[in-house]
Amino acid sequence: MKNRVLKKLITTLFLILPFLDMLRTTEIRHFEIFGISCIELINILLIGMSLFITIIKIFKDRKKHLLYLFLFIIISGIYMIFHYQNLMKFNTNLLNFIDFNFIRESFYIFRVYMLPIFLLFILLENKDIFDGKYYLNISKLIIFIISFSIIILDIFKLSYISYSATNNFVERNLFDYFLYQGDWKLLSARGWFDSANELSAILLMLFPVNIYLLYKEKKKTNYCLYIMQFLAMILLGTRTSAYGALLVSIVLLIGYIVYTSIRKEKYNSKFLKDYVIMTLTLTIYLVISPFMLGQINDSNYDFSIQNMDAYKKLQDTNEELDQLIKQYASEYLINPVYFDYYPIQNDTEFWLKIANRDRVLNSNDRNLKIEILNRVKERNNNKMDKYLGMGYTLGFIDFERDYIYQYYILGLFGILLFIVPYFIVLIYNIIKVLFNLKKNFKYITLISIMSPCLILLAAYFSGHVFGWVSPMMNLVLSLGLLNVIVDENYKKV
Repeated sequence: MKNRVLKKLITTLFLILPFLDMLRTTEIRHFEIFGISCIELINILLIGMSLFITIIKIFKDRKKHLLYLFLFIIISGIYMIFHYQNLMKFNTNLLNFIDFNFIRESFYIFRVYMLPIFLLFILLENKDIFDGKYYLNISKLIIFIISFSIIILDIFKLSYISYSATNNFVERNLFDYFLYQGDWKLLSARGWFDSANELSAILLMLFPVNIYLLYKEKKKTNYCLYIMQFLAMILLGTRTSAYGALLVSIVLLIGYIVYTSIRKEKYNSKFLKDYVIMTLTLTIYLVISPFMLGQINDSNYDFSIQNMDAYKKLQDTNEELDQLIKQYASEYLINPVYFDYYPIQNDTEFWLKIANRDRVLNSNDRNLKIEILNRVKERNNNKMDKYLGMGYTLGFIDFERDYIYQYYILGLFGILLFIVPYFIVLIYNIIKVLFNLKKNFKYITLISIMSPCLILLAAYFSGHVFGWVSPMMNLVLSLGLLNVIVDENYKKV
């Protein structure tokens, strides 16, 4: 009975995640019960009930594991108290939009960082319920829901533009790719989802599993699923998704050839032929797509100075410096939105340096965000910021580069508590594979290791993994798959 209920709860959680992400773009996100968003409440209830059942189930036989869980909860509680005490020492004159609040800060850490770790605990403790076959089936359904919705909504021009924060619909669909000469970003499509970067990380992580499904069963549905996901990743239009689809396909093709050669197994000629044909066809589509043309145009961007007066006035003018930098922000390649978060008049020395330096350095928004917050940390002059962080309620823009962003908002202690556990599970399982390589050297093992590694790499290069609910839940899914694949007793694939 417990197992059936637990399986239904976790299955509901994973399958409802894409739909909850779509709802985050609607007014439903503002509906609350007891001050908690209904969308977040669903995740809390599903994981909370699953955790309660798991505790009851393992109470007699695995008390040591429960001790680890309770220690994590207690240490997290202590961390949040010290973390908030450190926030209260912050110099609020440095930044705009600061709204420190203990409940808001703690709830953010709980729902975004602690809930996925609870989910990981649930999956690791219930391998008798969640075996390899379960993870492959769930992954297949998630891939279908995301990919199909992106494609079908794009076809009917009901998809949001990936590179639009205002939920503007695409005016042209994938059939217009070869007729349109304007800004390629207007052809990018994210369906009704909230964030293209989040989707990129999730789809990149799931793509190896999709390829394994194609390898394992030569069904028409699996062929369609591979084509759909590759196409959806091109439509999404981020470098992570578009290049990722191609690179993963190539790496796993090479991986299959190496694997069969080492194992001295016969090549599956039908799989190889169909896989290569589909990959080449989709690669041609990628190469001639507006995305690739956009990358070529972006790489040819002219970074030479366009208006020398803007730089002369920085040295000679008696005008107000903040007005001057705002006036010529486009010449300095500075996004004016940063002036709202970190006002020029609060640190004219910093902004003067940014305006005077090589324009190429300012063209990288991610690095500029890091420089700003590093300057804030430096001026705040609090040694404990390094260990306890400056807080999510600091209100600063996401860097789109995880680990660094978590360092600033959570500190080293927060990273140890809420991010390192995923690496521990990954490294532990890789070590188990290496210690029994002869037994574990299989194509599915390569797939199951590759998936979490990809999303952890995407976290650094494009962000939007840690600190975002759905990518973190899907990271847990990939680690759950790896854990059962390495454990032969629960493999079943």
